Formats: sequence, structure tokens, C-alpha cells
Amino acid sequence: MTMFMGVVAAPLAGCGEEPGLQASFDYEMPARFVVPALRAPEDQSEYEVYVEGPLQPDMWRVRLNACGSTGSPARYIWRIDGEEVAVETRCNGFEYEFPAEGEYSVSLVVEGGSGEQMAETQVIEVRDLLIFGLGDSYGSGEGSPDVDAREEGGPRWQNRECHRSSRSGQVRAAQMIEEADPHTSVTFVHLACSGGRIYRALLEQYDGIEPDGTPAEPQIDRVAKLADDHEIDALFVSIGGNDINFSTVVKACVLGTDCHLGSPAIDSLLESTASWACDFLGSYEDDCRSYLDPDAIDLDLLDARRIFEIGSKDEYVDGVDVHRDGLDDLPSNYDALAAAIVGTLGMDPARVYLTEIPDVTRDEFGELCAWPTELPGYQETLRIAAQQVPGVTEAEMEWASTYVLTELGAAMRASANKHRWQFVDSVNARFAGHGYCSDVPWLIRLQNTFSFQGDANGAIHPNPAGYGAYADAIFEAFLAAQ
Repeated sequence: MTMFMGVVAAPLAGCGEEPGLQASFDYEMPARFVVPALRAPEDQSEYEVYVEGPLQPDMWRVRLNACGSTGSPARYIWRIDGEEVAVETRCNGFEYEFPAEGEYSVSLVVEGGSGEQMAETQVIEVRDLLIFGLGDSYGSGEGSPDVDAREEGGPRWQNRECHRSSRSGQVRAAQMIEEADPHTSVTFVHLACSGGRIYRALLEQYDGIEPDGTPAEPQIDRVAKLADDHEIDALFVSIGGNDINFSTVVKACVLGTDCHLGSPAIDSLLESTASWACDFLGSYEDDCRSYLDPDAIDLDLLDARRIFEIGSKDEYVDGVDVHRDGLDDLPSNYDALAAAIVGTLGMDPARVYLTEIPDVTRDEFGELCAWPTELPGYQETLRIAAQQVPGVTEAEMEWASTYVLTELGAAMRASANKHRWQFVDSVNARFAGHGYCSDVPWLIRLQNTFSFQGDANGAIHPNPAGYGAYADAIFEAFLAAQ
């Protein structure tokens, strides 16, 4: 972080100055970051800017504090770039509005009761960090609404269309950066949208996870409009999981058997699985059972390997993947995003922070989570129903861990290195011991997503503790890059 860039201190009185009289001051940028108050349940429309005041103010207020001065000053004389701007009789609370960000020479003269003077000059930097949060559900805060469905008026979001929550790791990382350095402030804009992909959300319009009839403009275009030619200090980006159809892959393994072998079939235990997993959900039990309904399954959607590697068959036109999905298209999708970041935003790609997706397939002992292939006893059934991914066997889980998540992580890292992005790769390590079937999971289990937010969208997304791990990882990566 930027600290003082130069200090000059000199006595302005000759002999006889007051013993111990010395000028010293510090400064701070008043915090701008604020989590906006939640709107009424019927009006959870677009809200993006997490700041106190306008997005781009005309003046930047700085608070100057001379209480580090010693002796018994009677007056505090302030000069900005050589011009006297104020004379104070108290050391704390002088605020000055600078016309723009940048470096300024600030001088403090402290004057004793007999007219003796001492001075200090510093070159300070007025700096507000403009940060945007972009991407998909792991960026938006999916799974952890601001108010969940068990509370009055829940579920409630900062933005319902995108399931955008103030509990998101991106939001919390921005707040941590704000609190870390008093010499800077933070302007944070939250644009991530659940269900988003590189093309369908970042580069093209997107309807959102709960469409309201008005598609959101591409996130990159929105950044350009809101930044309005101001320097962008960071883009926090979570994207790639939906490009390889991760949620569809998970659902295929939940509903099908041997989803990874290329010839899947409907899981014969699905009806009993629904009974185990969906009991005790109250008003959301029917939604859970509908998700696991074998009569509503399209067999083409159970081939998880094909869906992951090359996308969905019905998305091809004349042999071309019009939705650009699957692992085969992911590198070129990242290439397109990189071109837009440089071309549309004109920013340094080293200020892009791409966050990895953690492997949550193991418990606190490193053992794979696994749904049984045979019905256990009653007590064991209750434990399994509470802690395991319904219908996902050990073989399917091992494939997800050693192939799907490994290949996804490698593709993300390779693209980050290629385009000179910061790859936030400590997320996975932080989640170790907190996988889906751990005693202390850091993500939302399938049955819990219905009781927390009334739908299936929050499954296998971080809970508040998990988003806290994301925030810590982003925060540390940001500090390391400064």
C-alpha cells in the first residue's frame, strides 16, 4: 500500500524555541465502502455500488491529524502545495477536499505560545481504489443470501435477478482492503451474476438466475460505463465453472448412475434417495423431490463426461458449439475475455484476480465423500442423508476430484499465466478439511439449499465461512501484488 513518499522537518525559529516543540501529522481517507441496506422483498432490483456517496465524487475528502506533534502548540497552520489553506487551534479533525486523486505536498506548521514554529512537510497520495467484482455464482454469493428463507421476509438478496449477496467473498475482500490501510479508500462495484458464463454474462447480455424480463448488459460493458475512463485498480473475477457446465455435471451424477462412463442410466436408488435427502424440509420438501424426480429426467443430460468435455448436443449448429461450452472451449473463452479486458477496459491485465474453484469432494480426513450403492440401516441412513451428495457414488466423486476439478483448475491457471492475470490459487488449500461431507463443511449441501433459499441453485456453493475463505485468499493476493 502507498505510504508517505517524503518527509521534511525543519525549525522555523532560531534560538529560544519552546523545548520539545515538534510538528508531526498523519492523514486518512474516510472509508467509502458500505454494505447497502436491504430493499423490501418486493423490490430486490439492481444494486451494484457499495460506497458511501457518489460513485465518482467531484472532490476527495482527506482527514489530517496533527496530534502526533509534541510540545504545546497553540496553532496548527496547514499548507497544500505551498498555499496556506487553514489555521486551526486543535490538532485533530481538519479535513480538506482535494480536487483529484494524486500526489500533493502537505505542510504543517505548529506554533507555540511565544510564536516559535516548527514544520513538517510530506508528499501524500490521495488514492481511492476502484474495484469491480465480476463473474458467476461463486462471485455473486449464491447459496448465502443476505436473509435466508428461514427468517422473516426471506430469502432476500442485494439483487434477486443475480442472487447477489453482501456475503460474497468478493464483497468481503473489498471491505478488508478498505479496513487495511487508512491512507486509501475503496469504491467497490458488485456485478457478478449467478449462472453467468464468459460469453453469457461477461461479454454478452444475460437474463440472470431469476429473470425479471430485462437482461443485464454485459458485465465488461457495465464496468466500462461505470468506470467512465477512471483507472481501475482491480477486477475480482470468478468465472469458468459454468463454461464447463459444472452444475449440470453435478446434477447428472446425482440423478444418474455411472455418470462418468459415457453410458449413464437413471439411478435405481433415486426414489429412496429423494426420501432420505428431502425429508424434514417443510414447505420446500416438494421442490427437493421435484429436483430428484426420475420421471422428469432427460437421459441426454446424464452423460456427465460429454457435458464436461464438449458441452451439450443440442447446443451445436452445423457442427459448431454455439454456446461455446465444455472444457474444449474454455481456453478460447478466456482468450476472448482477456481481449475484452484490454481492448474495452484498457487496463493492466496484472490487476485481474481470477479465483480458483476448490475441491470439496473429501471430508476432514481426506476421504472421498460417497453415497452408498446399497441401502444401509436406519441410523446410518440419517447420517448419510445429512452429509453426503445424494446419488453421487465414490467412483463418480473420484472422477470429479481427479479429473473434472483438476482439468478445470489447470485450464484456469494456464489462462491466467497466459494473460498475465493474478491466479488466486490458495482457495483450494483453505477449503481442505471442509468438503461436502465434512463435519464442518464450508459449503451448502443439496438439502440445505432448499431450506436456506427455496431452490436448488445454492447447492455446492460456499456458506458464509466458505466465502470468508475466498475473501482471505483474494485479500492476500491483492496485497501481495501491490
